[in-house]
Amino acid sequence: MWKAGLPLMNKILLQIAGAIIYLESPFPLAQFTTGERSLRLEERFTDFFYKGRAKPDIRIRIDLVDRLPRVSGEIIFITNHFIDGRENWRLLKRGENYYYKEKRKIMRVNRNFDDVDVYLLIKKKEAPAWDTTDIIYDFLQVLLLHFFALRKSAILAHAVGVKDVNGQGILFAGKSGAGKSTMAKIWRYHSQAAIINDDRIIVRKTGSRFAIHGTPWHGEFDDYLESRRESAPLKAIFIIRHAPENDVRKLTEKEAFKMLYPALFPTFWDQACLNQIISLTLSIIYQVPCFSLGFVKDEKIIDFVRAVME
Repeated sequence: MWKAGLPLMNKILLQIAGAIIYLESPFPLAQFTTGERSLRLEERFTDFFYKGRAKPDIRIRIDLVDRLPRVSGEIIFITNHFIDGRENWRLLKRGENYYYKEKRKIMRVNRNFDDVDVYLLIKKKEAPAWDTTDIIYDFLQVLLLHFFALRKSAILAHAVGVKDVNGQGILFAGKSGAGKSTMAKIWRYHSQAAIINDDRIIVRKTGSRFAIHGTPWHGEFDDYLESRRESAPLKAIFIIRHAPENDVRKLTEKEAFKMLYPALFPTFWDQACLNQIISLTLSIIYQVPCFSLGFVKDEKIIDFVRAVME
């Protein structure tokens, strides 16, 4: 491991869907002022920096090493790159800890998913420094998914979140190609509503109600995501599809679960968290009206949806 006697502790506080995440390291934060890395750091995470004094919910310690520690254990989950099929990351379990492993980093996570040790491999000739994008982008989604599920407080959905002008939140979910990005652009450019996110939305329970929250993980369109840290009380859920004309049908609870569940990120590798995700999803469906929505790609769908919600 790097034996550094020079830099002071660097700290970053983030807040995502109400969860405060504290990152610390004895090594300096990597400074990127040009190019893609700067864009990733600034555009993805600046909205989520936290300056309050509340106690963190999750602590993440980062160490930079010239050799990753060896990790063995039960392989829980493996993801592969969608283009060339090579391994992207894997999740292992050993004793009471989980280990998230990529090519250049390993994370140890405790069973409560609120205490993390990160080991980042430094390339030769690199100055010891760390970049939040190296840690946050994929891993933090997995961490928060478990953290919220274990506490039965939130789910992560592959969906569009809209905060309408009246402050109400609308969730648009659907299969790949169903029109989520199209729907987001229609609302952005033909209404005064705020697009919270076009790809990843956290639905969190606050008291007896549910609200949608923005996340740093947006889709291919980021120019209109002016309200990524926004939240809004969830008024309705629409499972969308392209159609020759606008049509809507209220779903039964059984239909709603069957159509919404594929849009979630269930922890198939962790039965306890999976049970909580299913239970919370059922609670959402029992409380929030769900609809099947066929739509034409024009601005008329905005008033059509608003009329359904009246």
